[in-house]
Amino acid sequence: MEARVRKALKLAQVRPELEWDKDIFSTAVLENLGGHASLRIYWRIQSPSIFRGDDSLIAMVLPLEGALGSDEGASQSDPTPVELPFVSVQKYLKTIGIRVPEIVFIDMNLGVLLLEDLGTTMFENRVLDEPDAVEDLYKEAIDFLVDFQNKSMADKTKSCLCWSKSFDKTLLEWELEHYIEWGVDAIKEGDFFEGIRNDIKERFSKLAEDLCALPQALVFRDYQSRNIMWKKDEWVAIDFQDALQGPYIYDLVALLRDSYIELDPEMVRRLVDYYADQKLPWTLSKEEIHVAFDMQSLQRKLKDTGRFVYIDKVKGNDSFLQYYDPSLAYVKNALKNLPFKDDPVWNKIVQNG
Repeated sequence: MEARVRKALKLAQVRPELEWDKDIFSTAVLENLGGHASLRIYWRIQSPSIFRGDDSLIAMVLPLEGALGSDEGASQSDPTPVELPFVSVQKYLKTIGIRVPEIVFIDMNLGVLLLEDLGTTMFENRVLDEPDAVEDLYKEAIDFLVDFQNKSMADKTKSCLCWSKSFDKTLLEWELEHYIEWGVDAIKEGDFFEGIRNDIKERFSKLAEDLCALPQALVFRDYQSRNIMWKKDEWVAIDFQDALQGPYIYDLVALLRDSYIELDPEMVRRLVDYYADQKLPWTLSKEEIHVAFDMQSLQRKLKDTGRFVYIDKVKGNDSFLQYYDPSLAYVKNALKNLPFKDDPVWNKIVQNG
């Protein structure tokens, strides 16, 4: 894999704006950053003034087969991509004025992209390092999200492939079933849901229908504390390759119900109010936004709970299991705020721990 990165460096020298030393492909220092739960592996490339005054670049190394696929579930109606989704969505976000990492060089035969290095300061780092500024930091992230929603909804061309994909009812239900399959069945002895599986399907179907009935927007899909970077006094979005149409509230839930950072419930409520007070592309009351937030939290965090077990059992990475209980706690909290909070089937679903 390192050889592929070095070959990409050598090929990239043909670009006239890259005034690299002719031996950079052999002299650059490479550091393997891994890929977490992704199909992609990242490397940091260090060499003096390699890009716009920075001393480093990031290489994204893709699998040589299946690179156009997604790490996440997809709707069967989604079109087959002809361009790497990361590249397609990056171009689109740049076009509408959203800060994303620059793409320096692409070679799909090698399966290597050279990207601007955004450094090591994630939103998560800022939150953990600045406890007195947490709420203000989240307001900044919400401002970024609102800007994205306004600019994308104002776009009349809808030219990006991401506008052709959607969180339809089938995909939302698949994510909920992912929780049953992995978050419960894969770790429980016996049939925990014996006798009520049809009832569960009915509940999941109704929740998915209600979410599809919300105003739909373009969503990043994984807008959370480890996918927002801080560089030179501005926030930068990453991990946007799975962007698609979905419930407008989806990204706000991903941000405020982040499995990696647990926020005080009252702070979450204030931040949802803050979002509701912004100039949004839809006219909704605060009450409607709070209900939508809790419905989406129920769906998203059930999916996350199952996903962490899936990553352990299928991909052999147990590092996400520590977020199983926090995600399930979010689910229980969301249910308490919804009209069907006393439904025995829903309570059986969320009380599996």
